[in-house]
Amino acid sequence: MNKRFCERCERVTEDGHLWCQEPDCPAEQGYPVFSYGDYLGDLKITKLIAVTRTAALYKASRGVKEEEVLVKVAHSNPECEDRLKREAGLLHDIAPPRPKGFAKFLASFRPTKRYPFPVSLPPYPTPSKRPFGEISFRGVPRVYAVYEPVPGNPLSEMVLENPQAWHYEVAWATAAVAEALQPVMQTGLTHLSITPDAVFVDIDKDGHWRPAVVDFGWMLDRNAPDPATFNAALATAEPAYTAPEVLANRVPQAATPAADVYSLGLILYELLAGQPAYEARLRGDAGVLARVVGNRQPLLVRRPELEGAGVVAIVDRALSLRERYASVGDLGKAITAIYATPPAERRPVPKRWYVLIGVIVALLIGVILGLGFVLINALGAGAR
Repeated sequence: MNKRFCERCERVTEDGHLWCQEPDCPAEQGYPVFSYGDYLGDLKITKLIAVTRTAALYKASRGVKEEEVLVKVAHSNPECEDRLKREAGLLHDIAPPRPKGFAKFLASFRPTKRYPFPVSLPPYPTPSKRPFGEISFRGVPRVYAVYEPVPGNPLSEMVLENPQAWHYEVAWATAAVAEALQPVMQTGLTHLSITPDAVFVDIDKDGHWRPAVVDFGWMLDRNAPDPATFNAALATAEPAYTAPEVLANRVPQAATPAADVYSLGLILYELLAGQPAYEARLRGDAGVLARVVGNRQPLLVRRPELEGAGVVAIVDRALSLRERYASVGDLGKAITAIYATPPAERRPVPKRWYVLIGVIVALLIGVILGLGFVLINALGAGAR
């Protein structure tokens, strides 16, 4: 595993050395990544999807049936590994029950349900009490978690492809992200790392955005914040998406639910404005941090069609230093109060239904032909 990836300039090197002519690019700190064909136990890496400051996401196949799965591998340091273990534990606890036996057969005839978070899978081919796996790859211990595939692409890519999306889709997607974060918020935890890379968006058959949160952050306990976890979060935080009071005060008590509101508010602003509030690509963290902490000017969304829409006021309040929403749940409720809820998704009918209908039609045709044959014979016998 000699490849290294820079999550800022998105360069990949084959020999382990990165260099960029931009003075603030942290390319020399690029993260080691797996290549196509590398194996983690029974998992074969097939594609690198995204790299964050704490982990890398891959598509992989496993087993003789080559089942497609999503694999998240923590970077090789204790803080990132502990974070992934906590996240894997939470996603394991909230994972929907997997039907077995005849119930599994019946479930195969129902449209597959879309979940707003990754659905946990066993890390090993045999049952395990732990929701994460540990393995040594070329002498380096690695911690990973396995999930069902999450369709779509990172939200950061969506912004590049569609800089000013329809504000209804933007609002619905933001509210859906707020809803997906409820398992974190309801257990007294703070995400502290909501960025466009933490969200995947799939576009359904009707053209609506369907987001899923693929990164549940540092999950800092608000009731008993751990200074070590908070410091690790600050060390890997994206300043461009971190609340100014967290960056300025640098104490665990500043990591309140309102800090996550600010981060999600910045994403809402970026989707509406078509550009990030604070450009971070190829810029050093210190410079971005200084801009975030020192900025006291309102972030304006200059789109004529939004002048009379209440969403601009929601952005202003989400980014306010004093009158911010108390939680992302409150932010989501404010959005749905204006935009209501998104249209229900029409999930595709499983192919098994077409097979079943074909079998039933074939049986009916057979029965009709059989009855016709009997009737013809009966009429012929009566005529004789």
